[in-house]
Amino acid sequence: MPSTLCPFCERITHMTIRWGRVFDSGTQVRFAATCDNCTHILSGEGRVDDIVVLADSNDPTHVTSSVDAVVGDIEWWPKVGTAPSVDDVPDSIARAAREAYSSASVGNHMAAILMARTIVEATAKTHQIINGNLSSKIHAMKDGGLIRPAIAEQAHEVRFAGNDMAHGDIDVAPDSTDSEEILALMAEVLSEVFQGPARLKRIRQKREER
Repeated sequence: MPSTLCPFCERITHMTIRWGRVFDSGTQVRFAATCDNCTHILSGEGRVDDIVVLADSNDPTHVTSSVDAVVGDIEWWPKVGTAPSVDDVPDSIARAAREAYSSASVGNHMAAILMARTIVEATAKTHQIINGNLSSKIHAMKDGGLIRPAIAEQAHEVRFAGNDMAHGDIDVAPDSTDSEEILALMAEVLSEVFQGPARLKRIRQKREER
C-alpha cells in the first residue's frame, strides 16, 4: 500500500487505491487513491519495474500489484512542498525561507529564486538598512560589518539571479541545480547574519553558566 505526505491533512499516511489503469504495455500505472487519515483524493503515477500484466488493464488487482512494483518514487498530485526547519531567524524570514525551499521542492524554481532574493533584502531591512536598491543594501551590510566580503559576494549572486526573474528575463528557465545553488547562497547569508551569532550566544551562555 503506497504512503506519502498528504497535502490536505499534512500527515504521512497510507493511501487506499480506489481506481487506476496500467498502460504502456504494463510499464506505467496511474491511479486515484484516498488518504486513510482524511479521505481526500490524490492521484499518483509511476513506472513499473516487475511488469505485472503485459497489456493495458484497469483491473483493480493488476493496478494494486503494479503500484507495489513501481520503481523509484511515485509522483503524487496535488504536489506538496517540503522545507527544512529554518531556526534562529525572524519569523517573517523563516516563513519566507520555508516557502523558497518548498517552491524548489515541487519544481517552482523561478519562484524559489525570487523568494531567495526577497529574503536577502528583508535581512538587510531587519537591520534598518532600507535606503537604495538591493545592491546598495548588500554593500551597506558589508560596510557595516554585518556580513564579511565573501558573504557579500554570495548575496550579490542571489541578487543577480533574482533580478533576472524580477525583470522578466525568463527565456532560459532555471532548473533544480540553479535553485539549489541560489538557496545555498541564501542560507549562507542567513547563517552569517542570524544563525551564527545565535549559535555563538548559546554556546557562550552555556560556558558562562558552568
